[in-house]
Amino acid sequence: TVVLLFILITESCSTGVQRLYMPGSVGKAGMEVEALNAVLEAASHPAFVVIVTEKRAQFEGLSEVAAPWGVGVFEVATDGQDANKTQAQLSQVVSRAHQLRWVSWFITVVVVSDDPAFLVEFTEWSFKSRLLVWSTKLLILTRFPLHSLSHIRSTLAMTNSMLVILTNTSAYRCFVYVELPYNAEGSQPHEVGTCPAQKNRTFTPRFPLFPEKFEKLANGPTLKATYVEYSSTKRMIVDDPGAPGGKRIIILDPEIRLFELIAQNMNFTFEIDSPADEAWGVEMPNGSFTGMVGMLQRKEVDLSLSLLHTTFVRHRVVDFTFPLTVWHSRIVVQRKDPEVDPWGFVLPMTPLVWLALFLALIVVLLAMVMLPTFLPEDVLVHTKISPTIQGCLRVLLQEDLGVKVRGWWWWQRVVLGVWMMMVLVTIQSYVGNLMSLLAVRYTPLPIQMLKDILHNPVIVVTPKGTTQASSFLDAERGLLRQIADLRHEGRFQPVYVSELNYYLDHYVRRGTHVLVLLDSRTTVMVANDFSDKGRCDFYHAKEEILPMLAAIAVPKGSPLLLALNSRVLRVVESGIYY
Repeated sequence: TVVLLFILITESCSTGVQRLYMPGSVGKAGMEVEALNAVLEAASHPAFVVIVTEKRAQFEGLSEVAAPWGVGVFEVATDGQDANKTQAQLSQVVSRAHQLRWVSWFITVVVVSDDPAFLVEFTEWSFKSRLLVWSTKLLILTRFPLHSLSHIRSTLAMTNSMLVILTNTSAYRCFVYVELPYNAEGSQPHEVGTCPAQKNRTFTPRFPLFPEKFEKLANGPTLKATYVEYSSTKRMIVDDPGAPGGKRIIILDPEIRLFELIAQNMNFTFEIDSPADEAWGVEMPNGSFTGMVGMLQRKEVDLSLSLLHTTFVRHRVVDFTFPLTVWHSRIVVQRKDPEVDPWGFVLPMTPLVWLALFLALIVVLLAMVMLPTFLPEDVLVHTKISPTIQGCLRVLLQEDLGVKVRGWWWWQRVVLGVWMMMVLVTIQSYVGNLMSLLAVRYTPLPIQMLKDILHNPVIVVTPKGTTQASSFLDAERGLLRQIADLRHEGRFQPVYVSELNYYLDHYVRRGTHVLVLLDSRTTVMVANDFSDKGRCDFYHAKEEILPMLAAIAVPKGSPLLLALNSRVLRVVESGIYY
């Protein structure tokens, strides 16, 4: 079983170094412990120390480790046990270490063992369970020779770790190494310094302990980056003596240019490895992902060259840097030829003006018809209603009255005069606006918002394997769900990214389809089409839909994240990418 020998957390870090003693450890203090203390003190990183050892280890005096923030010692019994029991014990140790990491802001894990198999199992198990995140420091103390530790070197290279190897000579000297990432095969770890194992001897390393080795990659490695190229992306061939055939292809994409600057600053190059399905990545029923996210999930590549939307389901399998920008999607629709609107004669005035004019006519007619009813009967018989109504209508149509007003009362003439003045002003304004509208042809723009698609017999095209398509398909209710349900009518059609230009040219141009895509991509596609054809056949709908954060993605737990984050923050703060 796993035995927690002791856990002691000091009440205050200002009380000094606490030395803890266990029964049976007094006497020979252990030169190994003195070497370990020298390394921890030289590292000068305040942290809770978690020591993991095994029964067969011959190290003595582990309880005397200098630990200002506290120390926890775990002993794993491996003698006479099979691998399954050992893995079960390691699982418990890692689980307890996770708990300590949560209650302590920083921990340093010290693994003390002379068994290579134990070291391999612990490092692999800790790395897979994400105990060895970059904030957790790993220190391995062993007497095993360096050439026999090749199985753990890959884990040491990708974690914030140091290797302390003690010699079996009478001097008890130890050597401290750091494994640099992306080392060439056959290379040796970088020696930081030699540590005297005697007491009261100060360890002065030649290089910093626990260095930020991913901030600037020392070996200039070539990393694998996943990328999906749009059909609208331009390429250019330039001369390059170092490239095969003396030529090199340059992809004219702002995201690639951004990564070239980051790669130059971090001292690495990259090669592109695109997914076969040309997808960004959506979750499958078995929990795996397609496209670029799937390659990152399986750790086939080191980072994504294309920016990815930071969604919750993706965040479970990959890590994202600080967001670089906010992306919106837009609808691209066919732009029809300008035409004269057959209902253009009503456009010079708004519906409210037409309503006011109609109500004014009713009021005038009522005044001309109803007021004579208050006259005496001998006078009323001489007032004719029909010519009065006819005169008001003829004024509206800009004709003469057609009747004699010699016998009209004075108030009839006042009402008619006011009506004539109001009609004159309105008609003059109407005529001027009508001439302007007839001189300008009208371009119909039927789709301006996402809901307009429901009322137009068009087919929605969106790139397959992207958040645009999954946002519709994964919606449970609302407008997005209604758009996704159009697939039952054959009106929702996800396609491959490489086919977008074809659909834009052959289907959207004819007006049978609309394209839902990132605003930045649609702008480039429409601009390229205008350059090729010399005319504008498309327009963007006014509504911006599906706002999402976009960031660089790396495999889960990748140590590249912190180094990329610092560069991304500088880029965002400088405003050179938006």
